[in-house]
Amino acid sequence: MEEFEKLYTVEDIARMTSFTSRTIRNYLKDGILQGRKIGGQWRFTMENIKQLFSNSIFLGDTSRQNRQRVLNFLSGSDTTLQGEIQVCTIIDCDCESQEAGQEIYKKLVTVINAKKDDAPAKFDYEFLPKLNKARFTLFGNPDFITKNLQLL
Repeated sequence: MEEFEKLYTVEDIARMTSFTSRTIRNYLKDGILQGRKIGGQWRFTMENIKQLFSNSIFLGDTSRQNRQRVLNFLSGSDTTLQGEIQVCTIIDCDCESQEAGQEIYKKLVTVINAKKDDAPAKFDYEFLPKLNKARFTLFGNPDFITKNLQLL
């Protein structure tokens, strides 16, 4: 029996990238993200997402957004993370290719999606092609950070 390829929505990609749905739709409009309409709704394959993650405009936007999130954390202006103890950590993983970085990214997404508690947590991903490194910036409580560090 033939398996169907998983299709992702605009909202799925917004969650993956921590961008708004509006930004993802702008990427569609500008041709930075490719997809197809099914029943009047945009759908994307993993290949479409990989192409987005290799686009230089997207990478520049991601780098700026990630730096701003770290600055917001340091200044205490990130109100989405509440709790007694919050951690921000940046992890660089040597990768042979962007695809290897995306495999690590998929594992982290699985851990976050399986999260059972209500403690806020998030992470950002970017691939640094000149250094062949996948960079992950994680925000959350110590348990969340530890679980993800063990995964890496």
